[in-house]
Amino acid sequence: MECGTTETDLRMQDKPLKRQFLHIILPVAALALSACGTMSNDKGQAEFTYPQSDGFSGNFLAGKAAQMENSTDYAARYLLRAHELDADNKELRRRAFLALVSDGRIADAEGIARQLYAENHEDLFAVMAVMDADIQNDDYQSALDVVSGLPKRGINALIAPLAKAWLYAGLNDQQQALASLNEMEGNGALNPLSEYHRGLILAYFNDLDGAERALASAYGDPADAPLRAAEALGAVYERKGQTQKAALLYSSYMDRHPQSLAMPYHLRRLERGDPPLATVVTPASGLAEAYLDIATLLSQENAVDPSLLLARYSLSLRPGDDITRLLVGEVMEIQKRFEAAISVYSAIPKSSPHSWNARLRIASSLEQIGKADEAIALLKDMVNERDSRPDALIQLGDIMRFQQDFAGAANAYDQAIKRLGGESQVGWRLLYRRGIAHERAGNWKKAEYDFLLALELEPEQPYVLNYLGYSWVEMGKNFDKAEEMLKRAVALQPEDGYIVDSLGWVYYKLGRFEDAVTQLEKAVELKPDDPTLNDHLGDAYWQAGRYHEARFQWNRALSFDPTDELRATVEAKLNGQVPSTDPLVEN
Repeated sequence: MECGTTETDLRMQDKPLKRQFLHIILPVAALALSACGTMSNDKGQAEFTYPQSDGFSGNFLAGKAAQMENSTDYAARYLLRAHELDADNKELRRRAFLALVSDGRIADAEGIARQLYAENHEDLFAVMAVMDADIQNDDYQSALDVVSGLPKRGINALIAPLAKAWLYAGLNDQQQALASLNEMEGNGALNPLSEYHRGLILAYFNDLDGAERALASAYGDPADAPLRAAEALGAVYERKGQTQKAALLYSSYMDRHPQSLAMPYHLRRLERGDPPLATVVTPASGLAEAYLDIATLLSQENAVDPSLLLARYSLSLRPGDDITRLLVGEVMEIQKRFEAAISVYSAIPKSSPHSWNARLRIASSLEQIGKADEAIALLKDMVNERDSRPDALIQLGDIMRFQQDFAGAANAYDQAIKRLGGESQVGWRLLYRRGIAHERAGNWKKAEYDFLLALELEPEQPYVLNYLGYSWVEMGKNFDKAEEMLKRAVALQPEDGYIVDSLGWVYYKLGRFEDAVTQLEKAVELKPDDPTLNDHLGDAYWQAGRYHEARFQWNRALSFDPTDELRATVEAKLNGQVPSTDPLVEN
């Protein structure tokens, strides 16, 4: 398993099942996106100042702007107020409803949901909110009546059978519960999910032999199944008194996924003689598990808005589930709602096996909102807390590198590599990161060693080829090797402007200015707003005798917020200190 893989990655791994869900996922993603009206707010974009208004227009505009920034708390607040002022506006009613659900206020959304359901019995998210309220009141029959009216198309073909299965379980009708899962037959992609929930339902009804058969077959090898499926099978073994079989499963899972903290937790629990922790203990938690499964699939397809809605419904039915909290936080990070993500992660208690991953995500979010010092302090505490794990060290090294503490980053990577068993036991990525830290810290000998070793492990890795080749060019050495490396890198990543720029720059250093212009023009087309690439193209134009175009590119470079060092260099060129006509000579 890659370092940094989280428990949410493990709970629904990238099986062939995922890609076959595209025909189901994409339509609902488009529906939810159009309904929510949300879009990601780029990091660094100025925050919208929400107007204070008691009128309809001010509240509506503020709510709509909040939706566009994925600020669901503000969106819910303002749109709900606007809806109260214009209760007959159907579009506004739906906007307010979705904002409430996205903010986790599903109980507050019940009244609007029942209005939406009365207007349209096929409104999936309204149906789910009405079902949620009925389940909270233990009225499983009413919830079943509501979901049974959904048409069998799109994502309904996935949600409805799972919901009906668990609602029939709530009505103590095992036969109908299992029969509902049969509605998913005919689509092989759904078989693993169907069998997984069949096993959970059989376990709920204490048919442990049937549950074992279903759970053991759902995803193939149980030791390589999604985390929650492996946990569910282990719990069945424990309930049957087969604790050695459960321990073997947990140990085998750890061998395949050494960074997972859930299985060591279960093994320690077995040693203490504690009772098994069932994945599902009520029909409501079974339906919550189904929602979580679908939300995870949606998030893997970058359908983050509907993923958040499903995860919110899951948490409403099973409020204390830490893996669902992790998913909600990760979706919020994708939406660049880092402070909200920190709040969600912080709700996971330190006693939870998922606390470690939550705190890693908190550190990442702290760095994103400019609190790198707090992130570093948190990670340093975590490094000392678990002296065998490398992930906190790797993340610490990454943040230090971004903060330009390159020596500190290299030291963190050194410690991580030691914990992983030495250089022979790590992949190219960690060596590449450490090589960058060494190079930026001025220790080229160590950097070059790491890059070359990374290429031994992954000879066709374009980013390593690019970094090493470009560095050689800047140092005026190994031009032939650098050119060959950069040609390979461009062939592997022809749409990467930085890599194309590197090839153009080696031609520039070799005095092949026409070739340099050709490549650097391609690079600027790919990354038109990068100041360094525009500066390079300006230099190549100058050497090719295209002076007006050179000055144009240098001025463009100044317009894209260059570093102070680059700004001074470009301004000097525009003031007459033009680049030398003599390329570097190889050392």
